[in-house]
Amino acid sequence: MRRRSALLWAAALGALLLPLAVDSPYVLHIAIVTGIYIVLVQSLNLVLGYCGLLSLASPAFFGVGAYVATLLALRQGWDSTATLAMAMLAGIFSALVVGFPSLRVSRHSFVIVTLSATLLLQLVALNWEEMTRGSLGLANIPAPRLFGMTVRTRIEWYYLSAAAAAIAVFCTWLLVSSRFGRAMIATRDDEQLALACGIDVFRTRLVAFCLSGGLAAVAGSLYAHFISYIDPGVFGFSVSETLLIMVILGGSGTLWGPVAGAVVFTALPEMLRLTPEIRSLLYGVILLSLVLYRPRRLFP
Repeated sequence: MRRRSALLWAAALGALLLPLAVDSPYVLHIAIVTGIYIVLVQSLNLVLGYCGLLSLASPAFFGVGAYVATLLALRQGWDSTATLAMAMLAGIFSALVVGFPSLRVSRHSFVIVTLSATLLLQLVALNWEEMTRGSLGLANIPAPRLFGMTVRTRIEWYYLSAAAAAIAVFCTWLLVSSRFGRAMIATRDDEQLALACGIDVFRTRLVAFCLSGGLAAVAGSLYAHFISYIDPGVFGFSVSETLLIMVILGGSGTLWGPVAGAVVFTALPEMLRLTPEIRSLLYGVILLSLVLYRPRRLFP
Protein backbone atom coordinates (compact mmCIF):
# COMPACT_ATOMS: atom_id res chain seq x y z
CA MET A 1 0.00 0.00 0.00
CA ARG A 2 2.82 2.40 0.88
CA ARG A 3 4.57 1.57 -2.35
CA ARG A 4 1.45 2.30 -4.36
CA SER A 5 0.86 5.57 -2.51
CA ALA A 6 4.45 6.64 -3.17
CA LEU A 7 4.03 5.77 -6.84
CA LEU A 8 0.81 7.81 -7.08
CA TRP A 9 2.38 10.82 -5.38
CA ALA A 10 5.38 10.60 -7.71
CA ALA A 11 3.07 10.41 -10.73
CA ALA A 12 1.11 13.44 -9.48
CA LEU A 13 4.30 15.43 -8.95
CA GLY A 14 5.55 14.43 -12.40
CA ALA A 15 2.27 15.53 -13.98
CA LEU A 16 2.46 18.86 -12.15
CA LEU A 17 6.01 19.55 -13.35
CA LEU A 18 5.61 18.17 -16.89
CA PRO A 19 5.26 21.56 -18.67
CA LEU A 20 8.48 22.74 -16.98
CA ALA A 21 10.41 19.66 -18.09
CA VAL A 22 9.01 19.31 -21.62
CA ASP A 23 9.12 22.04 -24.23
CA SER A 24 7.49 20.10 -27.07
CA PRO A 25 4.02 21.31 -28.17
CA TYR A 26 3.34 17.81 -29.51
CA VAL A 27 3.95 16.16 -26.13
CA LEU A 28 1.79 18.76 -24.41
CA HIS A 29 -0.95 18.13 -26.98
CA ILE A 30 -0.92 14.41 -26.12
CA ALA A 31 -0.94 15.24 -22.40
CA ILE A 32 -3.96 17.53 -22.81
CA VAL A 33 -5.90 14.88 -24.75
CA THR A 34 -4.95 12.36 -22.06
CA GLY A 35 -6.46 14.59 -19.37
CA ILE A 36 -9.70 14.83 -21.33
CA TYR A 37 -9.75 11.05 -21.81
CA ILE A 38 -9.29 10.54 -18.06
CA VAL A 39 -12.54 12.43 -17.49
CA LEU A 40 -14.22 10.34 -20.18
CA VAL A 41 -12.99 6.95 -18.91
CA GLN A 42 -14.21 7.74 -15.41
CA SER A 43 -17.68 8.29 -16.87
CA LEU A 44 -17.66 4.81 -18.44
CA ASN A 45 -16.04 3.29 -15.35
CA LEU A 46 -19.00 4.35 -13.22
CA VAL A 47 -21.37 2.29 -15.36
CA LEU A 48 -19.15 -0.57 -16.53
CA GLY A 49 -16.78 -0.93 -13.60
CA TYR A 50 -19.03 -0.19 -10.63
CA CYS A 51 -22.49 -1.12 -11.96
CA GLY A 52 -21.43 -3.96 -14.26
CA LEU A 53 -23.33 -2.63 -17.29
CA LEU A 54 -21.70 -2.45 -20.71
CA SER A 55 -22.76 0.94 -22.04
CA LEU A 56 -22.06 2.09 -25.60
CA ALA A 57 -23.70 5.48 -25.00
CA SER A 58 -20.58 7.32 -23.80
CA PRO A 59 -19.92 8.78 -27.30
CA ALA A 60 -23.54 10.01 -27.34
CA PHE A 61 -23.10 12.05 -24.16
CA PHE A 62 -19.61 13.09 -25.25
CA GLY A 63 -21.05 14.44 -28.50
CA VAL A 64 -24.01 16.10 -26.78
CA GLY A 65 -21.64 17.98 -24.48
CA ALA A 66 -19.43 18.99 -27.39
CA TYR A 67 -22.31 20.35 -29.47
CA VAL A 68 -24.09 22.12 -26.60
CA ALA A 69 -20.92 23.91 -25.47
CA THR A 70 -19.97 24.77 -29.06
CA LEU A 71 -23.36 26.18 -30.05
CA LEU A 72 -23.66 28.26 -26.88
CA ALA A 73 -20.13 29.63 -27.33
CA LEU A 74 -20.41 30.31 -31.09
CA ARG A 75 -23.95 31.64 -31.35
CA GLN A 76 -24.63 33.07 -27.91
CA GLY A 77 -21.12 34.10 -26.86
CA TRP A 78 -21.51 32.50 -23.45
CA ASP A 79 -18.63 32.26 -20.99
CA SER A 80 -17.24 28.73 -20.78
CA THR A 81 -18.12 28.56 -17.10
CA ALA A 82 -21.76 28.58 -18.19
CA THR A 83 -21.31 26.39 -21.29
CA LEU A 84 -19.56 23.67 -19.25
CA ALA A 85 -22.42 23.70 -16.75
CA MET A 86 -25.02 23.56 -19.52
CA ALA A 87 -23.12 20.77 -21.26
CA MET A 88 -23.11 18.76 -18.04
CA LEU A 89 -26.86 19.32 -17.57
CA ALA A 90 -27.47 18.29 -21.18
CA GLY A 91 -25.44 15.13 -20.63
CA ILE A 92 -27.38 14.28 -17.45
CA PHE A 93 -30.72 14.91 -19.17
CA SER A 94 -29.72 12.83 -22.21
CA ALA A 95 -28.62 9.99 -19.92
CA LEU A 96 -31.96 10.19 -18.11
CA VAL A 97 -33.87 9.96 -21.41
CA VAL A 98 -31.76 7.01 -22.61
CA GLY A 99 -31.39 5.27 -19.26
CA PHE A 100 -35.01 5.34 -18.07
CA PRO A 101 -36.23 2.80 -20.65
CA SER A 102 -32.95 0.98 -21.32
CA LEU A 103 -32.26 0.09 -17.68
CA ARG A 104 -35.58 -1.76 -17.50
CA VAL A 105 -34.50 -4.36 -20.05
CA SER A 106 -31.94 -7.17 -19.82
CA ARG A 107 -28.19 -6.50 -19.79
CA HIS A 108 -27.81 -7.68 -23.38
CA SER A 109 -30.67 -5.50 -24.58
CA PHE A 110 -29.16 -2.58 -22.64
CA VAL A 111 -26.05 -2.76 -24.84
CA ILE A 112 -28.17 -2.64 -28.01
CA VAL A 113 -30.31 0.26 -26.77
CA THR A 114 -27.29 2.37 -25.77
CA LEU A 115 -25.64 1.70 -29.13
CA SER A 116 -28.88 2.66 -30.91
CA ALA A 117 -29.06 5.92 -28.95
CA THR A 118 -25.53 6.82 -30.03
CA LEU A 119 -26.27 6.06 -33.68
CA LEU A 120 -29.53 8.02 -33.50
CA LEU A 121 -27.81 11.12 -32.11
CA GLN A 122 -25.16 10.83 -34.79
CA LEU A 123 -27.89 10.85 -37.45
CA VAL A 124 -29.48 13.91 -35.82
CA ALA A 125 -26.14 15.76 -35.86
CA LEU A 126 -25.59 14.72 -39.47
CA ASN A 127 -29.00 15.76 -40.80
CA TRP A 128 -29.90 18.81 -38.69
CA GLU A 129 -27.82 21.02 -40.94
CA GLU A 130 -29.43 24.31 -39.86
CA MET A 131 -28.07 23.78 -36.36
CA THR A 132 -24.99 21.56 -36.74
CA ARG A 133 -23.99 22.18 -40.39
CA GLY A 134 -24.09 18.42 -40.89
CA SER A 135 -20.96 16.75 -42.20
CA LEU A 136 -19.28 20.14 -42.62
CA GLY A 137 -19.08 20.45 -38.85
CA LEU A 138 -18.62 23.52 -36.69
CA ALA A 139 -15.28 25.30 -36.91
CA ASN A 140 -13.55 28.23 -35.21
CA ILE A 141 -14.77 27.25 -31.77
CA PRO A 142 -13.41 29.91 -29.41
CA ALA A 143 -10.95 29.16 -26.64
CA PRO A 144 -12.64 28.62 -23.27
CA ARG A 145 -13.11 31.68 -21.11
CA LEU A 146 -13.41 30.74 -17.44
CA PHE A 147 -14.38 33.46 -14.97
CA GLY A 148 -13.27 36.10 -17.46
CA MET A 149 -9.86 34.51 -18.17
CA THR A 150 -9.22 33.00 -21.60
CA VAL A 151 -7.26 29.75 -21.90
CA ARG A 152 -4.94 30.21 -24.88
CA THR A 153 -1.50 28.63 -24.47
CA ARG A 154 -0.71 24.92 -24.40
CA ILE A 155 0.54 25.18 -20.82
CA GLU A 156 -2.72 26.78 -19.69
CA TRP A 157 -4.65 24.09 -21.52
CA TYR A 158 -2.52 21.41 -19.90
CA TYR A 159 -3.27 22.61 -16.40
CA LEU A 160 -6.97 22.98 -17.25
CA SER A 161 -7.21 19.38 -18.52
CA ALA A 162 -5.13 18.14 -15.57
CA ALA A 163 -7.45 19.94 -13.14
CA ALA A 164 -10.51 18.47 -14.88
CA ALA A 165 -8.98 14.98 -14.69
CA ALA A 166 -8.10 15.40 -11.00
CA ILE A 167 -11.63 16.62 -10.19
CA ALA A 168 -13.17 13.68 -12.11
CA VAL A 169 -11.00 11.16 -10.23
CA PHE A 170 -11.71 12.82 -6.88
CA CYS A 171 -15.47 12.92 -7.49
CA THR A 172 -15.40 9.25 -8.55
CA TRP A 173 -13.54 8.36 -5.35
CA LEU A 174 -16.06 10.28 -3.23
CA LEU A 175 -18.94 8.55 -4.98
CA VAL A 176 -17.68 4.97 -4.80
CA SER A 177 -16.55 5.43 -1.20
CA SER A 178 -20.03 6.50 -0.15
CA ARG A 179 -23.06 4.44 0.76
CA PHE A 180 -24.39 4.97 -2.76
CA GLY A 181 -21.12 3.64 -4.20
CA ARG A 182 -21.46 0.47 -2.12
CA ALA A 183 -25.00 0.11 -3.46
CA MET A 184 -23.63 0.38 -7.02
CA ILE A 185 -21.11 -2.39 -6.33
CA ALA A 186 -23.81 -4.53 -4.73
CA THR A 187 -26.01 -4.27 -7.85
CA ARG A 188 -22.99 -5.27 -9.94
CA ASP A 189 -22.01 -8.29 -7.85
CA ASP A 190 -25.44 -9.77 -7.09
CA GLU A 191 -28.59 -8.04 -8.26
CA GLN A 192 -30.97 -10.38 -6.45
CA LEU A 193 -29.10 -10.06 -3.15
CA ALA A 194 -29.08 -6.27 -3.54
CA LEU A 195 -32.86 -6.32 -3.99
CA ALA A 196 -33.21 -8.53 -0.93
CA CYS A 197 -31.17 -6.01 1.09
CA GLY A 198 -33.61 -3.25 0.16
CA ILE A 199 -31.49 -1.54 -2.53
CA ASP A 200 -33.48 0.04 -5.35
CA VAL A 201 -31.44 -1.42 -8.22
CA PHE A 202 -33.15 0.55 -10.98
CA ARG A 203 -32.78 3.92 -9.23
CA THR A 204 -29.15 3.22 -8.28
CA ARG A 205 -28.22 2.36 -11.85
CA LEU A 206 -30.18 5.29 -13.27
CA VAL A 207 -28.41 7.81 -11.01
CA ALA A 208 -25.02 6.30 -11.86
CA PHE A 209 -25.89 6.40 -15.56
CA CYS A 210 -26.91 10.07 -15.34
CA LEU A 211 -23.70 10.99 -13.49
CA SER A 212 -21.77 9.11 -16.18
CA GLY A 213 -23.56 11.16 -18.86
CA GLY A 214 -22.68 14.42 -17.10
CA LEU A 215 -18.97 13.52 -16.90
CA ALA A 216 -18.86 12.44 -20.55
CA ALA A 217 -20.52 15.71 -21.61
CA VAL A 218 -17.93 17.76 -19.71
CA ALA A 219 -15.18 15.83 -21.49
CA GLY A 220 -16.89 16.52 -24.83
CA SER A 221 -17.13 20.24 -24.18
CA LEU A 222 -13.43 20.43 -23.25
CA TYR A 223 -12.51 18.44 -26.35
CA ALA A 224 -14.54 20.73 -28.63
CA HIS A 225 -12.91 23.88 -27.24
CA PHE A 226 -9.44 22.35 -27.47
CA ILE A 227 -9.68 20.98 -31.01
CA SER A 228 -11.77 24.04 -32.08
CA TYR A 229 -13.71 21.89 -34.56
CA ILE A 230 -16.37 19.18 -34.24
CA ASP A 231 -18.46 17.13 -36.64
CA PRO A 232 -20.79 14.10 -36.24
CA GLY A 233 -17.68 11.93 -35.97
CA VAL A 234 -17.62 12.65 -32.23
CA PHE A 235 -20.48 10.14 -31.96
CA GLY A 236 -18.45 7.50 -33.80
CA PHE A 237 -17.93 3.93 -32.61
CA SER A 238 -14.16 4.51 -32.54
CA VAL A 239 -14.70 6.55 -29.35
CA SER A 240 -16.45 3.58 -27.71
CA GLU A 241 -13.72 1.23 -28.90
CA THR A 242 -10.96 3.41 -27.44
CA LEU A 243 -12.82 3.86 -24.15
CA LEU A 244 -13.47 0.15 -23.72
CA ILE A 245 -9.79 -0.62 -24.29
CA MET A 246 -8.75 2.00 -21.72
CA VAL A 247 -11.24 0.94 -19.05
CA ILE A 248 -11.13 -2.83 -19.43
CA LEU A 249 -7.39 -3.26 -19.94
CA GLY A 250 -6.61 -0.55 -17.41
CA GLY A 251 -8.75 -2.22 -14.76
CA SER A 252 -12.49 -1.58 -14.65
CA GLY A 253 -14.03 -1.21 -11.23
CA THR A 254 -10.89 0.39 -9.83
CA LEU A 255 -10.11 4.06 -9.35
CA TRP A 256 -6.66 4.22 -10.92
CA GLY A 257 -6.94 1.46 -13.51
CA PRO A 258 -8.85 3.55 -16.08
CA VAL A 259 -6.46 6.45 -15.43
CA ALA A 260 -3.50 4.21 -16.24
CA GLY A 261 -5.37 2.92 -19.29
CA ALA A 262 -6.05 6.45 -20.52
CA VAL A 263 -2.39 7.42 -20.16
CA VAL A 264 -0.99 4.27 -21.79
CA PHE A 265 -3.48 3.92 -24.62
CA THR A 266 -3.38 7.60 -25.54
CA ALA A 267 0.41 7.66 -25.71
CA LEU A 268 0.87 4.20 -27.26
CA PRO A 269 -0.75 4.88 -30.67
CA GLU A 270 1.30 8.07 -30.95
CA MET A 271 4.51 6.17 -30.22
CA LEU A 272 3.61 3.61 -32.89
CA ARG A 273 3.43 6.36 -35.51
CA LEU A 274 7.17 5.79 -35.88
CA THR A 275 6.30 2.53 -37.70
CA PRO A 276 3.29 3.48 -39.86
CA GLU A 277 3.54 0.38 -42.07
CA ILE A 278 3.00 -2.06 -39.20
CA ARG A 279 1.40 0.28 -36.69
CA SER A 280 -1.94 -1.54 -36.50
CA LEU A 281 -0.24 -4.92 -36.31
CA LEU A 282 1.98 -3.85 -33.41
CA TYR A 283 -0.96 -2.29 -31.60
CA GLY A 284 -2.94 -5.51 -31.92
CA VAL A 285 -0.01 -7.61 -30.70
CA ILE A 286 0.41 -5.35 -27.64
CA LEU A 287 -3.31 -5.58 -26.81
CA LEU A 288 -3.29 -9.39 -27.14
CA SER A 289 -0.14 -9.65 -25.02
CA LEU A 290 -1.78 -7.61 -22.26
CA VAL A 291 -4.88 -9.80 -22.31
CA LEU A 292 -2.85 -13.04 -22.24
CA TYR A 293 0.00 -12.16 -19.89
CA ARG A 294 -1.54 -9.45 -17.72
CA PRO A 295 -4.98 -10.92 -16.92
CA ARG A 296 -5.35 -8.71 -13.84
CA ARG A 297 -4.94 -5.64 -16.08
CA LEU A 298 -2.58 -2.69 -15.75
CA PHE A 299 -3.77 -1.54 -12.34
CA PRO A 300 -5.54 -4.44 -10.55
